[in-house]
Amino acid sequence: MWKPLLFFSVWLNLTVPLQLTAVFSIFQPLLAVDKSGIIMLGLLLLSTIANVYLATRVWMRIEDRLYKRKHFM
Repeated sequence: MWKPLLFFSVWLNLTVPLQLTAVFSIFQPLLAVDKSGIIMLGLLLLSTIANVYLATRVWMRIEDRLYKRKHFM
């Protein structure tokens, strides 16, 4: 039970700053036009959902390999 939680916390702590830097630097002209911040929140939500989905896919592969090696959770 603690291994997935540890993996997700480390994954998100490492990738979220890089992800936000990339997304906001790419869409900076779009964000400069919008003064309310709605577009920024939408981009943040979409990129976070994508990051959690990717983390889930990676964890499922790791878990599958551990199961094949008989190192159960």
